[in-house]
Amino acid sequence: MLPAIVEVTMNRLCKALDARTSSIESVYLYGSVALNDYIEGTSDIDFLAIIRKPLTQSEIQSIMAAHEEVEREFPNTDIMGAYILLKDVGKKPNEMNTFVTYFNKQLHTNGSGADLNPITWWILKKHGVRIYGSAVVFHYEIDIASLLGYVSGNLNSYWVNWIDRLEKQLSLNNVLEDETYIEQLDQAIEWCTLGMLRQWYTLKERDIISKIGAGNYGIQQLPEKWHGLIREAIAIKRLEPSRYYVSQKERLADLVDLLQYIHLDANR
Repeated sequence: MLPAIVEVTMNRLCKALDARTSSIESVYLYGSVALNDYIEGTSDIDFLAIIRKPLTQSEIQSIMAAHEEVEREFPNTDIMGAYILLKDVGKKPNEMNTFVTYFNKQLHTNGSGADLNPITWWILKKHGVRIYGSAVVFHYEIDIASLLGYVSGNLNSYWVNWIDRLEKQLSLNNVLEDETYIEQLDQAIEWCTLGMLRQWYTLKERDIISKIGAGNYGIQQLPEKWHGLIREAIAIKRLEPSRYYVSQKERLADLVDLLQYIHLDANR
C-alpha cells in the first residue's frame, strides 16, 4: 500500500501526463517508496516513465506542463524521475539514448540529475511499483559484481570526500553551538550516517536496504558507542526531535569516527 501523499501525487501526475501525451507506456516507482521507507517531508518520490518512442520537443513541453500543474497543487512534494525507452532500462546513462529527466522541479533534456545506476536498476527489478499503464517485462540483469563494484566506487569517492570535509572541520575546531550550525550538522549526520550504512550493508549482505533499515542494521552490527549517533540520524530522517548529544563537537567527532570505521571496514 502506497503512502497517501505518494499515491495522490503520482496519480495526479499520471493523469496530467495522460491528458497531454500518448507516448508514455508505463510509470514505475522505485527508491524509498518501493522499499517501504518513504517519509513525508524528507523522502523523494522516485519514478521511471517508460516511453514508447523518443520524445519530440512538443511532447517535452507537454510533459513539463504536466509537472508544473502538479507542482502547483503539491509544492512541498519532491518528485524525481526520468523518461526513457524500455530498451534503455538497465543500461549506464552513457550507453542510453538521449533521455529527459525531472529533477529539482525542472525538466532537463540532457539527463541532468539522473539517478540511474545499478542500485536503481536493482530496486526497480526486484521491488518496482507500477502506478500507471501496462506492465512491462524488464529483461536486463544486474549481477552482484556490478552492484558491489558501483557501491565500492561510490564509497571510495563521494563518501570519502564527505569524510575529508568533516575531518577538516573538526581539526580546525570550526564547530559552533548556534542554531544554524546545529541544523547543518543535523543534515550531515542524517545524510552521511544512513547513507554510508546503506553502502556498508550492501557490501556485507550483497543486497539493497532502505536508509532506516540501514540504521537499524548498524545498531545491530556496530559497537554500542555509535548507537546514539545512529538513533539520532534515524530521528532526524523521521523529522523527530529526539537528540542524544549536548556538545556539537562531540557529535561531529563521533560522526567522523563512525564514517572512518565504515570506510576502513568496507575496504578490508
